Amino acid sequence: MIIKAFVSFFVLTLNVLTIFAQERISITDFGANPNDGKNVIMALRNALKTCATKDSSVLVFPSGRYDFWPDFTSNQPTVGIQIENIKHLTIDGAGSEFIFHGKMQIANIVGCENIIIRNFSVDWDHPFISQGQYVNSTDEYIEMKIDPEVYVIENNQFYLIGEGWKAKPTGYFTLYDKDKKEILYKTHDGVNKAMYAGKAEEISSGLVRFYGKPDIKPEPGTYQEIYAGTYITSGIQILECKNTNLKDIVIYHALSHGVYGYRCENITMDNVNMTVNEKKGRVFSIVADASHFTNCKGLIKIINCRHTGQGDDFINVRGSNSLIASISDEYSLTTGGRNSSGGSAGDEIWFINKKTSQRGEIRIIKSSEPIASVTGRSSGRKITFTQPIPKTLEVGDFIENKTWNPRVEIRNCEILKKHRARGILVTTPEKVIIENNYFHTAGTAILIEGDTDYWFESGAHTDLTIRNNVFEDCLTSGCSTGKRGEWGEAIISITPSHRPDNVNTEPYHRNIKIENNTFKTFDIPLVHARSVRGLTFMNNELIKTHTYEPYTWQKSSFLLDGCRDVTISSNRIAKDYSTRIIEIEHMKKSDVKVDKNLKFSVLAIDNAVKPIYIDDFKKGK
Repeated sequence: MIIKAFVSFFVLTLNVLTIFAQERISITDFGANPNDGKNVIMALRNALKTCATKDSSVLVFPSGRYDFWPDFTSNQPTVGIQIENIKHLTIDGAGSEFIFHGKMQIANIVGCENIIIRNFSVDWDHPFISQGQYVNSTDEYIEMKIDPEVYVIENNQFYLIGEGWKAKPTGYFTLYDKDKKEILYKTHDGVNKAMYAGKAEEISSGLVRFYGKPDIKPEPGTYQEIYAGTYITSGIQILECKNTNLKDIVIYHALSHGVYGYRCENITMDNVNMTVNEKKGRVFSIVADASHFTNCKGLIKIINCRHTGQGDDFINVRGSNSLIASISDEYSLTTGGRNSSGGSAGDEIWFINKKTSQRGEIRIIKSSEPIASVTGRSSGRKITFTQPIPKTLEVGDFIENKTWNPRVEIRNCEILKKHRARGILVTTPEKVIIENNYFHTAGTAILIEGDTDYWFESGAHTDLTIRNNVFEDCLTSGCSTGKRGEWGEAIISITPSHRPDNVNTEPYHRNIKIENNTFKTFDIPLVHARSVRGLTFMNNELIKTHTYEPYTWQKSSFLLDGCRDVTISSNRIAKDYSTRIIEIEHMKKSDVKVDKNLKFSVLAIDNAVKPIYIDDFKKGK
């Protein structure tokens, strides 16, 4: 114990000395001043060049407003904060406002180590999302109140406009109720989408009539988001970095993911909030996911974050399945299609059998080279291994990178119904803890996949714990029919691509524990799980609410397909949560252990009324 205490004291002292050794540099020393409206980018570039010459530095922005202006002559997004190949740097905004203009990326952090970015907010005066409020709806048109500064009508066509850009509406077209400004109950993407591509007329300044037959007629005052583009460029992008810490940041707008990380080791987001700028009367924040991390390792730590208004999920942490397009020789293969990178020299990979989705033998990559297509762009990679590849490998199988998988901790966060789609998406074989969070989502609160069908997102779980969370009235825009565009089957949905064939099929995921949570739900489905060995639902409290009318297609509390070693026990269930059904498919009843006092009936799907499955829609049935 004495040795451990000494080591801890030594490390703490070393960290303190490092902090005090950091040289403080002010952005004002390079000609930038708060609140002058001038472009801060050149001063920032020069300041960062100076920081790169220091062993450790803190770049300070005296409190105020700083404007970031793009290169309007280029079609490519301009980077506001470019940090490349720097170690031991802190950027401290001191509570400043960073205001961006036009098509811009907030920050691009590449090849860095020990970077801290903190204490500022980010916004656009003219964002790439606009909003309207319904005034009138008929069978022939809708009328909307829209800020006249964000649109123009030319030749009866409606365009969104901003600083240096003009665009036809595209994207999601989500609806928000007029009072709570939350995603409208039982609505998904694309509502009245066709109206914006048809004839438009300005009835008076700020009042626009869109001609055509609407899908639905929302009540007056309902808000609709109107996007000028999707996935334009990430907000804060972190590439091939180690030990990146984002702290005390508010991002009111970004043109795609708020924070995106690729092949990074150790990223922490502490009190980093993607949120609606309510002072400006908005219902939206950023264009896509609040955060998205691909092929990272070490620890992804998300704590004390509150996300609202974004155009996609709270967070997505994943690896990549790379499709084997051809086998060149006994040492080499080529990849193709989505997520075809595979990895780099020195990375360990698993070979994945397409039919079973099980991880097989491991090899080390010797070289990985891009394959140029006739257009000059990469169309995949040729990957050579240090040892011969398995003889059983076939075209259509996959490789999954073993080296680049992170541990994940998500704690003390709020995931709210003011953003579209789902809450947490995570797939990684490393340890995951999701605890002490509050979920109030439009779609499923937690989605666990593992995809060899469409997105090719990899990461079969081996140790996932969901505990001490509150789930309140989630799934208001879940699956009413099972179609792909709907946002989840249950409060917790586990839907890997791997589909069991029979009662002996080996599952894809392992060891998923759902314990000590509180579920306050207006509807029936709690868990929809496919292909899990070792699924536990214990010591949870179920409370029935009456905030919304039940509507989802899953009429059982648990719908389990091809799961093994399932335990449902010691849960506290309110009397008015009356459903006590567990439906199973490709399973034996002995695969599920249930407390008798919970009074659940375990029904095989063949003997129950089979609902419309999302899988059937994916298969075109």
